[in-house]
Amino acid sequence: MGFGFMAEDLVIYSLITILVAVLIGPLLSRRVEENLEVFFLVIGFLASLVSGSLGFKLLLEALETPVMVSGVPIGIFQAVLLAGILFERFRGRLRSALSGGRAASAAPILYSILVLALGLGSSFISAIVASVIIAEVAKTLDIPKGVRTYLLVLAAYAIGVGAALTPLGEPLSTIAVAKLSGEPYHADFFFLARLLWDYILAIVIACSLLSWYLYRRSLRTIEAVIARESAYVGGHSNGGGYREAVVRALKIYIFVFALVLLGHSFDPIVDRYIVHLSPEAMYLFGSLSAALDNATLTAAVVTPEMEILQIKSFLISLLISGGFLIPGNVPNIVIAYINGISFREWAYKAIPIGLPIFLGSFIALFYLRL
Repeated sequence: MGFGFMAEDLVIYSLITILVAVLIGPLLSRRVEENLEVFFLVIGFLASLVSGSLGFKLLLEALETPVMVSGVPIGIFQAVLLAGILFERFRGRLRSALSGGRAASAAPILYSILVLALGLGSSFISAIVASVIIAEVAKTLDIPKGVRTYLLVLAAYAIGVGAALTPLGEPLSTIAVAKLSGEPYHADFFFLARLLWDYILAIVIACSLLSWYLYRRSLRTIEAVIARESAYVGGHSNGGGYREAVVRALKIYIFVFALVLLGHSFDPIVDRYIVHLSPEAMYLFGSLSAALDNATLTAAVVTPEMEILQIKSFLISLLISGGFLIPGNVPNIVIAYINGISFREWAYKAIPIGLPIFLGSFIALFYLRL
């Protein structure tokens, strides 16, 4: 009996060490950061071996997840590949349409409206489609480098949060509704919309307005002028060609495959420590979604036996902290890979944006009782 407990403790400590490596590895090593999908693939296999979760069923799920959504072959891999090819084909025309004086001056408000529309619309067209659209549009626009990542991070937050309104938006909402469809909650199509609408709407609107402000301010800088002038010298295009579109889609496939392995590996920690946490502790635990797949955490943690405040606090925490790092959410992965944003750059831009939202939501939930 004692030996069993020691072995279980060793697994837990090993998984915690792996989680720390996931969080700091890309920050400490440039080589790891530049080969993020390979790093996560190695870590994913290592974690699944340590936890004992590696098997045919998990490998099949990992193989299917990048190409399947609810049993339908319309996954992230196909969406990124098809959109990449189409945008490469028509990028020149789109750039020409956006290069006029009026179009350039209206770009901040148009981008802001697009963030708002995709943030709320992602719950119906899916977070995958919404993130591909904003990623490719942003890649085509002449946004100054200094503000580009901020604008993309804000879009990722809006889409990642907004997609939770319905089960169509993302796996997290699909799984949550399915697990709560029976007694006592009888969750229906709009269950999460009724539960989370005020937080989601506030965050999406805030991201949209901040996008407009940052974009508009950036157009007044010298950097913006230089970017616009250099973008059209010799017919220059931000696109990388069809080969890059294919390679990018394959990298995303590997990355999502690895996240499935990694996410399921932490089931022992969830089973041992999370079952009886208070709503406040559930909220803090949800911050793990910065590095782990939030759909997997939802599947592992959310049960009908939980109180409604536990469910609400946990889901809000997952949605917000999922934007902190690239692995945290599907929009982050798509947007970062399409626009060449590194793990480190994403973290430096996203955490200062997301942390005030995370802390503000904690206060609103547990002290203001909103």
